[in-house]
Amino acid sequence: MIVDNWVWRDQIWRLAVTELQKQVRGTVLGWVWLILSPIIYVSVFWFALEIGLRSGSPVAGVPFLVWLTTGLFPWFFMSSMLGQGSNLYKRYGYLINKLRFPISVISSFFTMAQFIIFLLTLVVVLIVMGITRTSLTIYALQVPFLAIIMFVFWALWSMMTSPLSALSKDFHNIIRAMNTPLFWVSGTIFSVSHIHVAWIRWVLSFNPINFFVTGFRAALCEHFWIWEQPRTIYPFIGVFVLFLIGALRVQARLGSEVADVL
Repeated sequence: MIVDNWVWRDQIWRLAVTELQKQVRGTVLGWVWLILSPIIYVSVFWFALEIGLRSGSPVAGVPFLVWLTTGLFPWFFMSSMLGQGSNLYKRYGYLINKLRFPISVISSFFTMAQFIIFLLTLVVVLIVMGITRTSLTIYALQVPFLAIIMFVFWALWSMMTSPLSALSKDFHNIIRAMNTPLFWVSGTIFSVSHIHVAWIRWVLSFNPINFFVTGFRAALCEHFWIWEQPRTIYPFIGVFVLFLIGALRVQARLGSEVADVL
């Protein structure tokens, strides 16, 4: 998979840009739509929680809007990978059947497209921090590290799940059904560390979405090094290794069968 992605690296970038162009084709605002939708989503949550329910008090010494934004914007990337990234081989079946495209490359360019959107929304996060006079600290140096790990992890997720979805529609339906429940249990609008039941915190520590949300908040809001939290970092390392092994085994065993199924 590494060799395929290196050889096709130029095509990965071009296809990622093409994927984004397809999303905004025919719209007046163009690329603005890529960040406008997440902004609207965050604004509604902020209004509902802080204005409506009056539960938006400052968290870790920063305004609630900043804390909420730093958790929701990584979620938008991960939500796209959960829903669309797990069914790519059916969506791009023509690349597999007609061009004999390396199937792992399909996951890479789609992940790259969503990652570009994430980087654009990260700029919005920095603007919100500037407006609310929330300063960056040395802990923000974790952001590039977390972003790279997040890209690799969800690319592996797509490489592992897309062949399974191509072979079984039920598998993809299960993944799609999990999207909304995962949002509510992954700490995007609450802090998992505030849960008083120890075994629930332990179970949620194996949720990769919770790891990335916690990591970006640690870097931009709560100001601590993520690797200083063994109860957070060690479960994620275990999950990462399992996904890596799973992606390798699925690609090796099912990669050649995908074209026949499609």
